[in-house]
Amino acid sequence: MRSPSRAAVLALAVATPALAAWDCSLSLGSAHLNLAQVDAVHSWETTVQTPPSVTKTRYALSLCSALPDPSSSAPEDDCPHGTRLCMRAFSSRLGLEDRLLSVVPVAGELDGGPAFEPSAKEKDGEKADQAWVLELGGGKYNGVEQRARIEMRCDPNAKETSPTVEDYDSKAGVLSLKWTTFAACPTNSDSRPPPSEGDNKPDDDGGGGSGGRDQDGARDPVGHSGGLGFFGWFLTLLVVAFVAYFAIGSYQNYTTYSATGWDMIPHRDVWRDLPYVVADLFKGRGGSRNGYSALG
Repeated sequence: MRSPSRAAVLALAVATPALAAWDCSLSLGSAHLNLAQVDAVHSWETTVQTPPSVTKTRYALSLCSALPDPSSSAPEDDCPHGTRLCMRAFSSRLGLEDRLLSVVPVAGELDGGPAFEPSAKEKDGEKADQAWVLELGGGKYNGVEQRARIEMRCDPNAKETSPTVEDYDSKAGVLSLKWTTFAACPTNSDSRPPPSEGDNKPDDDGGGGSGGRDQDGARDPVGHSGGLGFFGWFLTLLVVAFVAYFAIGSYQNYTTYSATGWDMIPHRDVWRDLPYVVADLFKGRGGSRNGYSALG
């Protein structure tokens, strides 16, 4: 049998770790997802009361690279080389050392397991900028292929968080987790949540807030940019002039004629007769309140 050439062996060696070079980025429709922002080893523990003992399950997750190899003298007590999500269960009793119950390599580039192929999937009823599902596989335990379903929830303010355990189906080999983190938010601007009203920036015309655009985003030809506009300024000036007229006239009548009360109102007779003049105009008489009509 002809042995493979050196070039073929080298090509195989280069192709084998290709999946290990996953850069922690995924795409979901038009949304770009970058999990390299949480490139670290995340460890946490859950406990369940199982009298007379307590069952502790310890988890370790490293998305962008394999977990560190076990440093203990008993490597079988830890997940094998290439694991990215490891789950170990212990039985704990007061006064006794914890007893290892199981070691489950859930995901990673593992010998004898399925391919490690991370994928992003939509979560029913929610957009990518709200929540999505990360699926990891590659593990195998007790003859059952393992995989993890991580519900990734976007929260720009959630820093230094770890996943929480929702459920583990040992028969199906499915570990369900939930992770609220800023790294779950899409990194492309098209998929980010719309800014709030307080985040609106002035546009190129120097306007603020809406930038002189209507609700559909088109330029508003009338210029509704949050200002008063021509009619607003006209009415404002009219009110100011009206108030100034009464204030100045009343002051003049008070200082000049020592008028008080209703006598302070400037042109009092004109304002007193105005309702009757208007009423006569509407009646078509065109006369004064005394009943006299214009001649001619």
